[in-house]
Amino acid sequence: MFDDKSKSALNKLIVLYILDKIEISLTNTQITNIILENNIINYFSLQECVAELEHSDLLKLEESQEKLTYQISESGQRTVAMFQDKIPKSIKTLINDYVGKNKDRIKKESEIFADFYKSKENEYIVNLKVIENDIVLIDLKLNVVSAKQAKLICEKWKNSSGKIYGQIMDSLIK
Repeated sequence: MFDDKSKSALNKLIVLYILDKIEISLTNTQITNIILENNIINYFSLQECVAELEHSDLLKLEESQEKLTYQISESGQRTVAMFQDKIPKSIKTLINDYVGKNKDRIKKESEIFADFYKSKENEYIVNLKVIENDIVLIDLKLNVVSAKQAKLICEKWKNSSGKIYGQIMDSLIK
């Protein structure tokens, strides 16, 4: 039983360490991807861990721009500072390397929003946003006739939102 509690405590510390190092709010999916890509914690243990961290106020769940994100709380930061030496050096190195290589990509994912839903027969609403420092730069809704078009628009927005935003601004200002 002690081993399970020790493993659970270590898992919680690892999640807190990731959020502390990345310094941005993350969705559950983003946290899960980081953990699973690096094979650190299994999925079910991770979900239990995140729920317990939120319940104990070490993580804060926030709703921002129509999505839920987790952010490390001040007490979570103090906990990491006090106990990070309990995390094996190899795991800390893995996390530090991952954050160093992927922080900009993850931040970009957090700032670009593209989704769609069916509103009527042969009518889909595409919602596109760019957010920077919690400020919505653009919030664009388009009405299209097919799910195929909606998916294509969302994909192009995710890959080229900066360029598209610049073109829209140029067209409006010039």
